[in-house]
Amino acid sequence: MLTIEDCIAFCGMEADEVEAMAAFERLPTVVAAEWVAREVDSTTGRVRVVAILEERAGEARLRGDFEAADDLDRILARERARLGSE
Repeated sequence: MLTIEDCIAFCGMEADEVEAMAAFERLPTVVAAEWVAREVDSTTGRVRVVAILEERAGEARLRGDFEAADDLDRILARERARLGSE
């Protein structure tokens, strides 16, 4: 039996990144992990993930949730670094 940790490890992103995507897409974490695995398999998909995370960070700032925005900025830094290495 696969665990949620297995699914997250398979998708190639960190747990906090998958959770951020799950919240944005309003999906269960395991479904978001599957979606992310498909998206990050290509440069265009990874660019889409970065755009979604940027939008989430902006929304967090607008509602005054600077802690969430900072967390998303850290995630974005990792994703941008991965994009730069492709």
